[in-house]
Amino acid sequence: MQRWMNKYGALLFAGVLAVTGCQGEKGANGVNGTDGTDGTNGQDGMSAVTGKLKLVIDGVQTTATASTLTFTIYPAAAACPGGTCDDALGMMTQKVFYASEYDAATKTFTTAHTFQFNGGFKFKAIVDGGKGAQFTAVTKAGVNPNFVPETSQSAMIYGYIADANVLAAPATGHYAFPDNVASAGKVYGTIDYESSANVTGCEKCHGKPYSKHGYRQATVVGLPVFASCKACHTGQRVGSDMNWQVIVDDPAAYAALPKDAKGAPILTDAMKTTYAYTANVMNDTHMSHAMEFNFPQSMANCVTCHDGKLDVILADANFKISTCKSCHPVNGKGGTDSKRAPALLGDGTTTNPGIMPAAIHGSMNLATTDCLTCHKAGGARTFKQIHSGRTAAIYDDSGARFADAVKTTIDAASYDPATYKLTVDIKMTGLAANALVKPTLVVSLYGYGTKDFVVSGHSTQADGTTNLEYTYGAMQRANPTLSSNSARLTLSPDAPTAGTTSWTAVADLSLWAAKIGADKQVQRVEIAFLPSVGRDQTALVSATNPAVAVTGKTATLDLVGSTTLVADASAYGKNIVDPAKCNACHDALGTTFHGPNYGSAGVVACRTCHTVQSGGSHLEMQSRSIDSYIHAIHSMQAFDPGDINYADPIAVLRHELHVEGNYPNFAGTLNCNSCHSSGTYEVPDQTRSLPSLLSGSDPVANRNIQNVPSYVVGPASRACGSCHRAKLINEDDAGTLAAFNQHTAMFGTLVAGTSANLDAVTQDIMSQIGVGPAFTGTAVAGAQVESCVVCHPNAGTDHQAAFDRWADGL
Repeated sequence: MQRWMNKYGALLFAGVLAVTGCQGEKGANGVNGTDGTDGTNGQDGMSAVTGKLKLVIDGVQTTATASTLTFTIYPAAAACPGGTCDDALGMMTQKVFYASEYDAATKTFTTAHTFQFNGGFKFKAIVDGGKGAQFTAVTKAGVNPNFVPETSQSAMIYGYIADANVLAAPATGHYAFPDNVASAGKVYGTIDYESSANVTGCEKCHGKPYSKHGYRQATVVGLPVFASCKACHTGQRVGSDMNWQVIVDDPAAYAALPKDAKGAPILTDAMKTTYAYTANVMNDTHMSHAMEFNFPQSMANCVTCHDGKLDVILADANFKISTCKSCHPVNGKGGTDSKRAPALLGDGTTTNPGIMPAAIHGSMNLATTDCLTCHKAGGARTFKQIHSGRTAAIYDDSGARFADAVKTTIDAASYDPATYKLTVDIKMTGLAANALVKPTLVVSLYGYGTKDFVVSGHSTQADGTTNLEYTYGAMQRANPTLSSNSARLTLSPDAPTAGTTSWTAVADLSLWAAKIGADKQVQRVEIAFLPSVGRDQTALVSATNPAVAVTGKTATLDLVGSTTLVADASAYGKNIVDPAKCNACHDALGTTFHGPNYGSAGVVACRTCHTVQSGGSHLEMQSRSIDSYIHAIHSMQAFDPGDINYADPIAVLRHELHVEGNYPNFAGTLNCNSCHSSGTYEVPDQTRSLPSLLSGSDPVANRNIQNVPSYVVGPASRACGSCHRAKLINEDDAGTLAAFNQHTAMFGTLVAGTSANLDAVTQDIMSQIGVGPAFTGTAVAGAQVESCVVCHPNAGTDHQAAFDRWADGL
C-alpha cells in the first residue's frame, strides 16, 4: 500500500509570502492534513528464488461451456523465466491435467467421466508473495453435463508438469527424462479406491519414486496410490497395444507384418479384433512385463507387486480368461519362449501342448465360458490352488523365504604352509530334520592382492578334473563317464546323507605352490559353499523335487601371516556390489538362470567361477569376469548370436526384442548405485584389479561386425568397456566398435587373447605398478598400464550424477 500525506496547503502559503510579502521571521509549520484514501494494490513482484518444481491444484470451475482449472507452479521463476510469463507454458516439456470421476459401486474410474484440460493455458497472476505463478487451463471439448468435477461426490483432478529433458531417452517406449517433475492431485468428495498392487513393488526394479516413462508418478500427494494411473487406464479404455499378445501368440505372423515409417509392425484388422483388450492397469502392466520386457523373474511370483494382497488378486472373482490372457498366450504358435509364460491351449504339438488340457478346454469359447462353473471348492482346482502367487523356489507354503531360515556359516578355516593344505569347517542351520543337502564347494586363488583370481576353482586341468571344485557325483562335460572331482579338494562326508548339517573340506594347493607366498602372486583364497536343497528337503533335488533358494556362504582366508579367516569388511572386493540390491529385482539370484545354489552366496561366489582368466563363453567380445558379464547382460547384449537361426523369423524377432530392451531404472545403465555400493564404480584401481581375456566375435552372416579376435585387455577396458561394447554390438556399429578398441589400445592394453599372453601381461603390468614380483619373462608388445584414470578420474561418479540429475528431480 502507498499512503499520500496532504501537506500541500501549508507549502503553498509559505511560497506566497516569499514572493509578495516583506522578509519576516518564518512562521510555524501548519498542522498535517488528513490522510488521503488508499490506492489500489499493485501486483506482487516475482521472487527470484529457484529450486525443485512444485505444483498445486487450486480448483476447478465449470460453466455452461467449459471447465476451467486453476493451478499454481512453484517457484514462479520456473514458469516465468526472466520475469516473462508465457501463457502457453512453452518452457515445460510436460503439462498435462485430467479430471476423472470414481464409481464407488464398481471401484473403477470411468472413461465417460474422464476428460483432459487440453484447450489451452493462460497466465493469471503472480501469487503467494511472489513465490508462485498461477495459470488456468480449460477443456477443449466443452462440458460433460453428467460430470461436473467440483460438484461430484467422488472426483479427482490430477496433473503433472516437467521442465527440460536432461538425458537422452531410449528409442523405444514413451520415455522422457526431465530435470524436474511435479505432480499434484485434488479430490472432490471422497475416493475409496485402493489398488491391489503396491507401489513398493514397482520401486524394487524401477527406483523410487516410481515414475512411469520417466515422469508419470504413481504416488501423488492428495490422491490414493495408483489413482493417477487411472486417469488414463480407466476400467473401459480400449487397448492399443495388441502387438504384445501377437508377439507371444503368433510370433511368426508378427515378424512377417509390414512396418510403418517408424519401423513398427502394422497389425491386420483381424489381429486387432482377435487381440482386442481393455487397457486397464492390470492388462497393460501384465502384458508389457510378461510379453515384451526382459522381466528378471517369473511372472508367477505375484508377491513381488502384490505382497500382502494375494488373497485379493487370487480371489475366485478374478478367475476369468481376461486375467489369464494378461500373462499367457492362448496358443503360442511355433512354441513359447522358455523365459515367458506358457500357452494356455498350446498349438497342438507335443512340444507346446498348453497348460489347459485340450480334451477339456479345446472346444470351449474361452471368451464366454465362466471358469467358476468348474473351478470351485469341491470341483476343479481354484485360482488360488493353481497360482500360489509365489515362486516355489523362493517361498515355502506359508510365504516365508527359504533363504531367511536355511543359512550357512563357515565356522573355522586354517592353512598349513608346510603341506599347502587348507582345512575348512562348514555348518548349516534351519534345515528340516533328515534333510539331504548336496553342496558345491569352490576354492579360488586371489592374485596380487586384488579382487580377481589367478586360479579359478571352476576351471579344469588337462585330465578334465576341476582345479578346486567339488560336487558329489559331478561328471566331466567332455566325458560324462569320468568324475570332474579330484583329490585336490575333498569334502567329508562326501555323499549327501540324511540329517548331515556340517562338513569339513580339505584343499591341497600344492599344484600352485610356486605362486603362493608373501612376495609372490597369491596370498589369499576365497571359499564358496553353495548348498543344493530340494523343496522337499528330505529328498535330493530332481525333476520332481526342484531346488530352492537357501543361503550359502563365502569366506576369505589368508595364506600368509595369520593363515586364518579374514573378516568380510577387511577383504577387498566384498562390498563392491550389494546382493540385496540384486535381489530387489531378481528376488533370489540364480532362480531364473543356473540354479538357486549358484546365487545363494552373492556376487563374490559368482566371481569364483566368473574370473578374468577366460573370455565370455556366451557373450561375445566380453570377459567371463563377473563385472564384464553383468554389465553386458544389463545392457541387453544377447547370448550366443552365432547360434541363432536367422532363417527362423521367430528366433530373429526374439533376438531383436531382447536387444531393444531397457534396464528397468529407465535411464539405461547410468544408475551404478542400483547394484553397487556407493563409491565402488570408478575406473578400476589397477593395484586391485587384473587384466583379462575378452572373447572374439561370433560368426554371424550379414552383419557389419565380423572377425573381431580375442584380446587381452586391462581392467577398465573390461569393466567400464563392457557396457559400451554391448551397446555397439547391439547396434551392429562396427566402425565405432573398432574405434573404441583402438582407443583402449592407445591408452592401455589390447593384444592377442591367449592364456600365455594374459599371464605374461598380468605379471608385467603388476610388476610395473609395484604390487607383484619383478617380471623376468618376455614382454608382450602392446601391453601397457592403462591410463584411463588420467582423463576419466570420476567416470563412475559422472555417470551416477547424470542419472541423479534426473532422478533427484522426481
